[in-house]
Amino acid sequence: MDEFYLPDDIVEWISLKKSEYLSRLIQNVGPNDFPFEDYHRYDDLIPSTISAPDWSVEIMDDDQKVKTYCRHYSDEQAFHQIILGVILSDQEEKDIFVPIISFVTRDDALVKLFSTGKVSRPILN
Repeated sequence: MDEFYLPDDIVEWISLKKSEYLSRLIQNVGPNDFPFEDYHRYDDLIPSTISAPDWSVEIMDDDQKVKTYCRHYSDEQAFHQIILGVILSDQEEKDIFVPIISFVTRDDALVKLFSTGKVSRPILN
C-alpha cells in the first residue's frame, strides 16, 4: 500500500474520538468481560474482521464518515470483535479506513451500543 499522510486536524479529531469511544467503552464494559489488557491478544483478527465482517454500519460524526465492523468468533470461547474507524479519501479519491479503536467483548448489549448507524453490510444469519 502507498503511504498516506493524515492532516494534523484529522489526527487531532481521531484522538478526540478515540478518547470518546474509550470512555463509552469503560463506562459500559461488564466485570465478566475481557479486561482491557487482553484486547491486544486479538489484534491478529483485525484484518479478517474488516475484510469479512458479519455486519458493518456507518454514521456521520462531525462531518466524518465513521464505520464500525463487527465479527463474531467462536473458537474456544464466543466473542465479538468491534473495530471503529474513519473513512478518508486519498489524493486519488480512494477510500482509506483508519482505525480509531478496536476491542473484543462477550456482551451483546455492548455490541449493540456500538452498532448504531446506517447498515452498510447486513447482519449475517
